[in-house]
Amino acid sequence: MPHRLLWTPLSAGQTFLRLQLPFLCGVLFFSVALALEVPTLRDSFVLWFGVAVTGAASMLFLLPGRRWLSTGWVVVIPLLDIVGIAAVRAALVPYLPTIGMLCLFPFAWIAYRFRWPALLLVFVSGVAIAALPFALGGRPITTLLAFINVSALPLIATGISVGIHLGAVSFRRGRERVEDAGRRLQALLEKSQDDELLLRSTLDTVTGAVAFYDANNQLVLANSAAEQMVDVVGFRLDTPPYAGSNVLMADRKTTIPFDEQIIPRALRGEVIASHLEWLGKPGNQIAILASSRRVHRADGMLLGTVIAAYDVTELANAIEIREEFLTTVSHELRTPLTSIIGFTDEIIDTLGDRAHDLGVAAYLETVSRNADLLLDRVGELLTAADKRIELTIEETDIATLLDQVTGPLRLSAERAGIALEVEVPPGLTAVVDPARITQAVENLLTNAIKFTARGGTVTVRARRDDAGDLHISVSDTGIGMTPDEQRRVFDRFYRAQAVRRNAIQGIGVGLSIVKAIVDAHRGRVTVDSEQGVGTTIALCLPVGAGRDA
Repeated sequence: MPHRLLWTPLSAGQTFLRLQLPFLCGVLFFSVALALEVPTLRDSFVLWFGVAVTGAASMLFLLPGRRWLSTGWVVVIPLLDIVGIAAVRAALVPYLPTIGMLCLFPFAWIAYRFRWPALLLVFVSGVAIAALPFALGGRPITTLLAFINVSALPLIATGISVGIHLGAVSFRRGRERVEDAGRRLQALLEKSQDDELLLRSTLDTVTGAVAFYDANNQLVLANSAAEQMVDVVGFRLDTPPYAGSNVLMADRKTTIPFDEQIIPRALRGEVIASHLEWLGKPGNQIAILASSRRVHRADGMLLGTVIAAYDVTELANAIEIREEFLTTVSHELRTPLTSIIGFTDEIIDTLGDRAHDLGVAAYLETVSRNADLLLDRVGELLTAADKRIELTIEETDIATLLDQVTGPLRLSAERAGIALEVEVPPGLTAVVDPARITQAVENLLTNAIKFTARGGTVTVRARRDDAGDLHISVSDTGIGMTPDEQRRVFDRFYRAQAVRRNAIQGIGVGLSIVKAIVDAHRGRVTVDSEQGVGTTIALCLPVGAGRDA
């Protein structure tokens, strides 16, 4: 956008209309009027010489190529006007003493247009205009009255011209400041417009939906992805209630009320992190993962709310297909495995001691053991695929529970040369699902023993904190985990690189089951690990964790 000046110099036409024309009209009017009234003035050479000079100065505006009028040569015109008014005044002053006031027009022009040395020219010109009648009349300036008559006009005119000059200087400086400020504002405006264009282009380029609402919950900015996303539901981003009827929870069954949908929650000030919803009618649904946060200035003033959402339909569908496949395969494997185990046990019972005589006892035992192991793996897969873990809550003695868990594992730990320690205060109880907590702790201990080298130690601890929450932790002095591995340790089927490299058995669902069990108790799981030092995984179960589960 081109910069437009707040002030521009007067053009030649404007200068003529505002300065020269009023002066010319004044000279002509008073000269003609007094010539009509005083017959002797009709033959006054001085009068008509002054009028002619004034007219000639005015005619200069009609010359072609008037660029010189914007240069210093323009001083020729006010100088000719001064000569003209000097002659006119000399002829008319006996009849109209105030005619000399017309000299203020060229004086003002000089004072406004030129720098301060020109004020000396104004004073000298004023003296010449005042003294000309004395010179033409041959009267010397010898009396005080004559001196006053000669000095009054230049002093008054110069004083007025000084004021005009100072005003002009102040105006120019103010104009320069205003124009500098205007240029800066123009630059800021252009930068703001460029930033807005860049932001809009960036937002329209990203695949995610982004919307920003101000502190009054009015839409300020939204990209095309956001508009397309809400079109699926059937509402507008800029029109309350910012919600629609075709919005479902992650289960794709439960309808979410208007005031519990993403935008209304975000505008109420809730911080949303990776919230999954399904949008649209059946047959045309998309899954979104949304987050929101409020934006504040450094002083705490609320600027607005930003909401971001991503279309994760393909990922959600893939996960759903995986879950269905996992459940189906697990069930399909469980039935024949149960038959294999049952018939193997029947064969062992039927053969009895003859199995040793036939040399198949070891084989049958291997089949039975591996079938049981495989059935356990299938059970783990089913547990991992179960979206909601059902709890059977009861008052549980934690010391007894840990003894029951560690008892069968002590033999494995001793064979591996690992010390298994239990630290639990007597009488520690909690309202939990004992079977599920047993499963969780057993998974943690199995992993700890599996990943701890001979001579290491595995310790399970239990305690209650000041808030009444139950803490159960399993620590080992094993291989530890990298930060990347810690971030993914609860992902189903995830196995660390060192585990795969060393061909350690497992399918990578144990810790995901632990987390699911703790989540069902409304608790949390934390991991503290250092590679080469060891790992501590702690379960925190809030007081009364299972009552509302």
